[in-house]
Amino acid sequence: MAAVDDRWWTEKDEGGQPTSATKIVQEMAGKTIRLVSVHWSTAERNEYLYSPGHDYSSRRRMALSWKEEVQGDILAKSRYLVELVPGEDDQIRLVSVNWSHLDRNEYLYSPGHDYSSRRRMVFSWKGEVQGDIRSKSRYLVELVPGEDDQIRLVSVQWSAADRNEYLYSSAIDWRGTRRMVFSWKGEVQSDILSKSRYRVEFPSP
Repeated sequence: MAAVDDRWWTEKDEGGQPTSATKIVQEMAGKTIRLVSVHWSTAERNEYLYSPGHDYSSRRRMALSWKEEVQGDILAKSRYLVELVPGEDDQIRLVSVNWSHLDRNEYLYSPGHDYSSRRRMVFSWKGEVQGDIRSKSRYLVELVPGEDDQIRLVSVQWSAADRNEYLYSSAIDWRGTRRMVFSWKGEVQSDILSKSRYRVEFPSP
């Protein structure tokens, strides 16, 4: 497993209060991170969210979570550059480091494509980036209560005043070694709140 920083934000601010999402977003901005599923990882194995080489269509790449032993290929494809959403202090976009180029960012996003009535697919966009993709790639960062190194990602595009739509690593397998990643359209209960928890790693340079 690649080495990571022991702590990448201060647990408490000067007033002795837990850090806000705004502070964490500022710490992540412009840096490369990995997202580790808290729900599915074990003491011996981290389960990483990643953008594989498997295409859903000519312009869409699936987002998956890797269930097996982690090797270099997965570590490379699980790297995301954190980009701030202009004018917002608690919203980010995630850019695939492995698949992006100097002339094109490949954004993780929650599209209008449903897997089922309560699950929305999550992709990374391989085509030209336009306003629709920029909107659907916005995620609000939410702190996991009581944890100083765990976050949830809320789709800004699809959430409503009375309901957050969380990105999460589901129990649904894809080809045995991979887990499907969705955003949850239904009522949010404890199962989704658990599966939407991610620990942020900062890979060593």
